[in-house]
Amino acid sequence: GEVFRKGALYCAKHNFTHQIEDRGKREEHRLVTTGVYAFSRHPGYFGWFVWSISSQLLLCNPLSLVLFARVSWQFFRERIPYEEYHLERFFGGQWRDFKRRVPTRIPFIE
Repeated sequence: GEVFRKGALYCAKHNFTHQIEDRGKREEHRLVTTGVYAFSRHPGYFGWFVWSISSQLLLCNPLSLVLFARVSWQFFRERIPYEEYHLERFFGGQWRDFKRRVPTRIPFIE
């Protein structure tokens, strides 16, 4: 999971922020579709989801496994649509094509 998180930072470079850009697209902002982004639309989120579950598997902690999976999934189920709304506003057809081709890889979140 951590490989995807770090890969997202590396591939996106200055296009990556921890805050969702919802006020307007910066002039230098580009849609990243290569590297780990060719595998997942949100590789940082996917990486966190995998890490949160696998860490609890390694610790043999079934209760935390279920809680981490549920809380992480709920967070991304709310955050991803909000972020993707703004990505579509900023990138239009380029975003729609990318979204059609590349899944989130987080279960039940398209």
